[in-house]
Amino acid sequence: MPAKKKDESVFRMLLSEHDRCALVIDKINRELDKLPKGSLGERKVRSHGKEYVYPCLRYRGESGVVFEHLSSAKAEEIKPALERRKKLQGDLKANKKRIATLNAILLKG
Repeated sequence: MPAKKKDESVFRMLLSEHDRCALVIDKINRELDKLPKGSLGERKVRSHGKEYVYPCLRYRGESGVVFEHLSSAKAEEIKPALERRKKLQGDLKANKKRIATLNAILLKG
């Protein structure tokens, strides 16, 4: 009985999908570099018996968590970019998992 011949078309298809995912990851990383990092929050400051609430952008810096105070207009302006970043990070995670699965399959073949 002759040995089974591997189906090269399936191998090429998986390799093509691997290359596509690698390009998508590269594109997502370039876009993430352009978007602001962090999350929107509010800081409460008490002064002279009154409490003031300020919108701020929280993110990790070299020396720890950084709180960058924003105007209300700037906070509304930056909100869609932060939501876009969060969506892209989810897409990035999914594509990295897909590449890991494809690598495992391609190494077996």
